[in-house]
Order: sequence, then structure tokens, then C-alpha cells
Amino acid sequence: MIERKMSLSTKAGLLAGLSIATSLSLCTGFYSEIYAAPAKAAQKFQLRATKTDTKKETTQKTTDKRKEIVEEAVLSLRETQDALKHLDSGKNKEALAALERATGKLEIVLARDPKVALVPVDVKASTNDVYGSLDAIKKARQEAEKLLKEGRLQEARRILQNFGSETVISTANLPVATYPAALKKAAKLIDENKTSEAKEVLQTALNTLVVNDLIVPLPVLRAQVSLEKADDIAKMKTRSADKNKQLTDLINTADQEIKVAEALGYGKKEDFDSFHKQIDAIRQKTANGKSGIGFFEQIKAYMNSMANNSQRKTQTK
Repeated sequence: MIERKMSLSTKAGLLAGLSIATSLSLCTGFYSEIYAAPAKAAQKFQLRATKTDTKKETTQKTTDKRKEIVEEAVLSLRETQDALKHLDSGKNKEALAALERATGKLEIVLARDPKVALVPVDVKASTNDVYGSLDAIKKARQEAEKLLKEGRLQEARRILQNFGSETVISTANLPVATYPAALKKAAKLIDENKTSEAKEVLQTALNTLVVNDLIVPLPVLRAQVSLEKADDIAKMKTRSADKNKQLTDLINTADQEIKVAEALGYGKKEDFDSFHKQIDAIRQKTANGKSGIGFFEQIKAYMNSMANNSQRKTQTK
């Protein structure tokens, strides 16, 4: 696991108190943990009790993706790699046997679902998290926008390069519509003693995995976690002073997280305006120890929609 911490500022003092904690998961199935930024920066923007819960949520999302992996497709990839090794060693017979096994594995996949186009074979997760005050984030954004308007793109790029708080879950997929054909073509070339051409076909096939990125904005996820906890407390018919304070803190945390999401550009202005109005309504409904059921239904439905919209998918080859 590699951990990097870097500053977003391009001018001295621009992002004092704002830092980036980045960690990359290099192995399938490992969740890339969010490492704490320096204490001074962390104090300016506290995550309260939601960090652990957010980690659980992102870990669960990664686990769900990992469960989608199809073992036969993974084995087909391994057999393809073995075939390349055999060709490098001049073992054409062994290479053909490996390709035969690889093709057989894919036939099992297609037999299960003839219409399948992409089969997941690997999952990795990486996290990039901003720690710092909301004001520091806003100043960085304003500076970047100013530089863009002035046409100073490279200076703006240095500010925006890691300007985000998100977990990216990358799923590598095997394109079963084209992959089996590549294996058969390689086998034919081997039969014709065209080893170099066969190796090129196999290497190209291995390099054409389709990668889908699911991007999960952490401020939105943290707000959801806080609201879930606040909803449980708001349903209590009688609450202690400590519980009332906890409820207030959770609501404020959710509001603060969405302000961070807004500053980082995870959504549209009208979406955020609606959220803040609903937060104000919840504050009034729960003030002075008032309790009830259903206070959070509207905002939770809205948050689910915001999360789904924010969890955008990108596809690369």
C-alpha cells in the first residue's frame, strides 16, 4: 500500500490548513483506508463519529463489486497469461493446451448468460480525501476558477489535480464478445508456427480489458451516515440532554458535509439548495426535544438520489 500526502496550493498560503490524504489499494479485495491528515487540519473540519461508518460503507461497496467477479473468466485470463509464457519458452504444445482451457472457461460463462458482454474479473479501490476547513476549500476553488478565466490552465490544473474527496472502485471486465475470438485466432497462428503473431494477438487481448470506475463522493456518503444516525435519535419519545446534543451535532455534520460536497462540485446548485431547506425544516421539527417518525423520509430519499447521481460511472479501455 502506498500513501501520499500533498498540498493543493500553487501559491504560498493559498491552502493553509487544507491537505490531501491519498492511499492506493494495489491488490484485489483490499480497501484503501483513509489516513488521517495532520492534527491541525483535522481540527478545522471534524468528521465526528462518521469516519468509521463511512469506511464500512465504502468497504461494503467494494465487497459487493468483488462478489460480482466470475471465477471462470479469471481463470481464462490466467490461462491466457500462461499461454504467453509457454510461447516465450518455445512450448507451443503447452500454449495450445492453455488456450484450449481458457476457451472452455469462457464457454461456461456464455452458457450461463449468452447475452453477457462484460464479465468482471478484478476489483480495486483507491481513496483521495481532502482534510481542511470549508473556507480553505472555497478559496482553492475560487483561485482555480480565476486562473481558468485568465487562461492560465496549467496553474489551475495544479490546484484541481487532486481536488476531490472520493473513493473510486475500479472493476476490470473481460469483453466476452471479442476475447474468445482472439484466443481462437492465436491458436490458429500457433498451428501455423507464427509464434510472434500469436503472442501479439494474445497480448492485445489482455490489454483490452474494459475498466468501469464507480466514483463515490465521501462528503455525500458521510452526510447519509449522519442522517441515518440522527433519524434513529429523532424517533426517541424522550431524549436526554446528551442525546439532544448528539442529534444536533449529527444534523450539523450532515449539513457541513454537503457544503463541502458543494464546494468540491459534487452536484448542482439547485440540488444543494433543496437539501439545506430540508435540513432547516428538520432542525425545527426536532428542536426542544421534539420527536417523531418520518422527519427524515423526504431528505433521505433526496440523499439517495444525490448519492446515485454522484456515484457516476466512467468507462475506459
